[in-house]
Amino acid sequence: MDLDNRIWATLNGGYKIPYNASRPLKKLRDAIRQEDLEVIFTELWDNLHHQGDVGIASYLAVPQLVSICIIKKSLDWNFIGLCSLIENCRLDGRNPELPPEYQDAYFQSLNEFERYLLLNFKSITDQRALRLTLALLATVNGQPGLGRAIEILDEGSLPEFLQQF
Repeated sequence: MDLDNRIWATLNGGYKIPYNASRPLKKLRDAIRQEDLEVIFTELWDNLHHQGDVGIASYLAVPQLVSICIIKKSLDWNFIGLCSLIENCRLDGRNPELPPEYQDAYFQSLNEFERYLLLNFKSITDQRALRLTLALLATVNGQPGLGRAIEILDEGSLPEFLQQF
């Protein structure tokens, strides 16, 4: 959906209140400086998700995030992690259903993101981005539990986890 569409102002975010995600998404699309990107991502993380809750604004942000990421030729972990988190929350069953009229755009964007990440997999040098990419790939391929486990198991928690085996 176009970022100028008025519906953005009526959609709920992670706090279950209206959150106009089009504003920070436009800023994200146009941002160049890393400091600006960090501020924008902080706002998106804080408002599209809250304690496992997401809203329709969160779902509609995913195609925009994917598009912006690909246009910027970015492998920033924030794009990957936020899309993965929203998809995991959608799947957990306690959040609103993805409305049928947005399903094609949502799922096509996840498929496009998967292709983009696979094509650029060898260029992912950031450990967090790599872990989140693997988590997203598992999730969008029908293994959300594995995706969530990969997301949680960072380098710091791996030694303790591996001692169990």
